[in-house]
Amino acid sequence: MKIQRIKDRCNLCMLCVRDCVSGAWREVNGEPVMAAPDLCNRCSHCVAVCPQSAIYHEALDYTQVDRINSHLVKPDVYKHIASGRRSIRQYKKDTVSREIIEDILNLASHSPTASNKQNVAYTVINDRKILREISNRVFGFSKNIYRLSQKGIGKKVYTVVKRFYPDGISRYLDPMDFYIAEAEKGRDYILHGAPVLILVHGPKKGSLINENCNIAATNIMNYAHSLGLGTCYIGFLNLALARFSSLRQLASVPKNRKVYACLTLGYPSVRHSFTASRKAPQIQWMIGHE
Repeated sequence: MKIQRIKDRCNLCMLCVRDCVSGAWREVNGEPVMAAPDLCNRCSHCVAVCPQSAIYHEALDYTQVDRINSHLVKPDVYKHIASGRRSIRQYKKDTVSREIIEDILNLASHSPTASNKQNVAYTVINDRKILREISNRVFGFSKNIYRLSQKGIGKKVYTVVKRFYPDGISRYLDPMDFYIAEAEKGRDYILHGAPVLILVHGPKKGSLINENCNIAATNIMNYAHSLGLGTCYIGFLNLALARFSSLRQLASVPKNRKVYACLTLGYPSVRHSFTASRKAPQIQWMIGHE
């Protein structure tokens, strides 16, 4: 792997050395030297930090390297995106173009991953027949749990479970009669009638893969919101995909991959005019004394 400094551009600022966490770039006799290329994890920091564009790295795609325009970074804008984004459970029937979805996922690929593994991938489902089947199966599983909880030994087990987890399963099962009646009228309680489902997945085994996928999922949700789209994190589908191989097969989850985040995507049919109320953050301060 060829990584080199373009000497006639370099101003010896040593930023590449200071910002190389792997120790691939090192200072030798007052100059930055690629001393240990085998340690490079392709994080691109040396290229990104060099103000002179004096780094050549053959493993990187330079078509993706753009100069940062700091004037575009507006904290009040991002604050409005993060506080104004809502989970959308009512969608228009309009489709979302492939170009827009690819733009969103290309942006998500810039999300950080542990040790720069870049092991996050996506499955995009916009086949409405498959989406309906996924919703029906997951909701059907919920109905079966509810029916078991209403009679015989299942009712006794449910009574015990409610006692130990008062804020858990009961908030979903107790109003299930209403949900079933609404579903029979056509309401989709799982995917909410969204035209697109994005499954964010990574290797089944490894460290910090869940974190990698969910950081990417957050960027998908926030960027989609900035584009006028809506998303919703579908935790029930996450749980179901982890337990039912037939559902993973229906959703075309690749072998040896695990889904860590499920997101619906589409154009909202409702608009929120205000931010939502939230509890004050719980913060523990460890104050230093100078």
